[in-house]
Amino acid sequence: MQRTTLEIGDRLGAGGMAETFVAVRRGPGGFEQRVCLKRILPHLASDPELIRLFDQEARLCAQLSHANVVQLLDYTTDGERPSLVFELIDGTDLRQLHRALMEKNQPLTTGLVAHVGHEIASALSHAHERGVIHRDVSPSNVLLSLAGEVKLTDFGIAKAFFGTPGLTRSGAVKGKVPYIAPEYARTGVADTRADQFSLGVMLYELLVGERPFRGRNDVEILERIIAGEHEPLVDRAPHVPPELAQLVERLIETRPDDRFPDTEALLDALRALAPPPTARTILQGLVRAHRRPLDASTSAPRTAQTPDQSSLPFEPTERVSGDTLRLAAPKAPAVLTPRPAGPNEETRTSVAREEPSNAPLTSPDTDVIHTETRTVFDPMVIPRPSTDRRWLGLALVLALLTLAALAAVFSLL
Repeated sequence: MQRTTLEIGDRLGAGGMAETFVAVRRGPGGFEQRVCLKRILPHLASDPELIRLFDQEARLCAQLSHANVVQLLDYTTDGERPSLVFELIDGTDLRQLHRALMEKNQPLTTGLVAHVGHEIASALSHAHERGVIHRDVSPSNVLLSLAGEVKLTDFGIAKAFFGTPGLTRSGAVKGKVPYIAPEYARTGVADTRADQFSLGVMLYELLVGERPFRGRNDVEILERIIAGEHEPLVDRAPHVPPELAQLVERLIETRPDDRFPDTEALLDALRALAPPPTARTILQGLVRAHRRPLDASTSAPRTAQTPDQSSLPFEPTERVSGDTLRLAAPKAPAVLTPRPAGPNEETRTSVAREEPSNAPLTSPDTDVIHTETRTVFDPMVIPRPSTDRRWLGLALVLALLTLAALAAVFSLL
């Protein structure tokens, strides 16, 4: 019997423990299929813990079959390294699309954000029903296809929960710091509502242009997440419909009991928002316009340590020391102003930012956007002079009056 073979092609990218490639799977009768091959990085191939995580990812992904989840096709240990074979999603990821749109001051509309939220919540509901918590919901783990599909990927640090419903314990917290639920960061214990929190942070980011919990470094971000310190969404983006704003705020509540009781309840709330029926068509057009090519001739592979593709493990905050996490300079807050919508779209926002610092980034997936600083003048508005200029003008007038008075006195003499 002829075996299926894999021909590895261009490298797509890499993260903290694995790298991905475009590959072609061939079999009997001329069978041929383009796939995505995920392998442990060469220098980590002998690490038993990473091999265990790879085995776990294969077992968990084998349980999932859903339109909004990237499908696992095969798991092989041929050669020196174990390999996961996934369906290949030709398109881009949500982080890349969000960055490209924000650079043009054209963020996703509120309707598209609600649509993306519904699709990811649907994927999470499917996983949760099968006892799987993702633990790493973030924009770089949301893939967007050329057909406008929204798919959740990278269950590399997902956790199966058994016994106590929806509960998992780990010796180390895993995930991207800005998206980690407070109870998980504090204790290392999480349930399905931790995925809700991560989704809420992501939706807030898509609507506002920045994440709700910001700080000068990862430790400060964690402190604000645990304390629940953030600016209300309605203050940062008043154009967002109240129902959507309230839903996002509920997702990022500090206490898990204040979030939705389960993902099905979240799905019901998202359905009630009634995303536009053309959402998938609009998203399809955006993806096609910002597609990340899969062939080597038009795209260079990412480096082995591309930060947005990695997850950062660390001990729960009770045992976090000041030098455990990398430090970075603070980022300037965004200022949002309403922007007219285009055809078949809802309200947009435009973002004005301070010039980005050259300091290192604070954590994986932290740097959302860099834009140049621009000053926009409205021809219908007469600019008001600053206070300093007004005082300068007054001083000049007084000086002229004084000189005139002295001239009059001298003329009389």
